[in-house]
Amino acid sequence: MNKILIKKKNYKNFFNIIIKNLNYKKNDFIKNVLFNIKNNKVSFISEYKRQSPYKGMYINNIKKIIKKYEILGSICLSLLNECIHFKCNFYDFFYIKKHTNLLILRKDFIFNILHLIHSFLIGYDVLLILSSLNLLIIKNIYIISKKLKISIIIEIHNLKELEKIQNIKPIFLGINCRNLKNLIINNKQNNLFKKLPNNCIIISESGLNLFNNIKFFIDNNIRVFLIGDYFLNNFNFFKKKFNLLN
Repeated sequence: MNKILIKKKNYKNFFNIIIKNLNYKKNDFIKNVLFNIKNNKVSFISEYKRQSPYKGMYINNIKKIIKKYEILGSICLSLLNECIHFKCNFYDFFYIKKHTNLLILRKDFIFNILHLIHSFLIGYDVLLILSSLNLLIIKNIYIISKKLKISIIIEIHNLKELEKIQNIKPIFLGINCRNLKNLIINNKQNNLFKKLPNNCIIISESGLNLFNNIKFFIDNNIRVFLIGDYFLNNFNFFKKKFNLLN
């Protein structure tokens, strides 16, 4: 009986969030990033996950983690709902949505328009799109996302992927320093940095496990970072460095 009541409560919360998003949607992600850039500040997207596929389970408390993100001044929370490799689910999303005003980025793989609409309905603010998708699908997702007021980060890994999506002219372009095939990190892709467009905001993703790595990107005029498990394990150290950067 208790399980049934809990499920009913969760369904009620689910539909309330959908109705809220249908009636009102604003896009503060762009606003927050531009504000920090204008004031010469660094923006961080912090990440929550229960497990890493290559590092195992994390022992963490959602409430404590969220509080740390808020103290740090993160502009957004990246969340994985994938249940096999990262052990997360949509209950995590609804719990986090209820306990913080942070914007939330859906870091799951988004493959089509249905995934975009689903993300909008349940309340995500930002989506991560892989440049390896069919170019027409990327274009359609990007066009519809503007109408729904969801920010899109198009993720690239190399110069070839940059050339593929450059005609879309994305507002946010994410550089993933981790090779998804072998998980090797390459932070200093000089050939790629030389070709980055000036008319979009670059976000550095993955592999920022040293302060010097962050400094390298800042020296290349990048001001937005997605920080993963390094932040989870080194909060106090990272907070000091964050304060120095800003």
